[in-house]
Amino acid sequence: MRLLNQLQQLIGRTYDLDAQPDVADFVITCPTLARSLGLPAAAAGSAEQVLVAEDGETLDLALYLDEDMLTRLRAEDPLEALHDGNLGDFWTALEGVSHFVFLAWSAAFERQTTRLELELQAEIDKFVLSAMLIASQFGGRVPADLHTWLFDRCGLAEHLDADERALYGRANRSAARYCRRLLHGFLDRGSDGALMPELRRFYRLSPRRKLRRSATAADARS
Repeated sequence: MRLLNQLQQLIGRTYDLDAQPDVADFVITCPTLARSLGLPAAAAGSAEQVLVAEDGETLDLALYLDEDMLTRLRAEDPLEALHDGNLGDFWTALEGVSHFVFLAWSAAFERQTTRLELELQAEIDKFVLSAMLIASQFGGRVPADLHTWLFDRCGLAEHLDADERALYGRANRSAARYCRRLLHGFLDRGSDGALMPELRRFYRLSPRRKLRRSATAADARS
């Protein structure tokens, strides 16, 4: 589970977060166990699912990740070389770690969150960490197509119902607007020093203010 802990550390450094429980301690790869902990039957074919249970002031978390996907990522470590062959698995694993980190961070501050905010932040995390990794591995250059790959060519899992599809679609559109601002306002210009404060401010905004900021991202860029 070294990769998952490294992803957690990358997210923590990016957003300047306090230390958290190791995500690897909360990972399960057995579908039967995942179902016993609340994995919906309709999501049985999913490669990633965060399982959340609340009992009063207690929050229990588990992160289900497909064992075959983890095996592929161990064989072709995206932190060593991110490429077309491991990009999809990387995004799936990163989404799960992003969810875990954000839920744990929110719980530590007794902060309320929403499913929409959780998905929005995960999409942003995928874009930001992919851009950083690719830049570090390929001489500082962020591919112009990265935004298109993530936001325009994505597909939704077949098991999602209409409400879930609407939620994921809204998160995708909001994240796409905000990440376009990051791309043109910071990454294209090599303004990494200004990027980190922006990301950290956004991470700590309320769900409503995040949506408002992403909705006005195009205006902010101009």
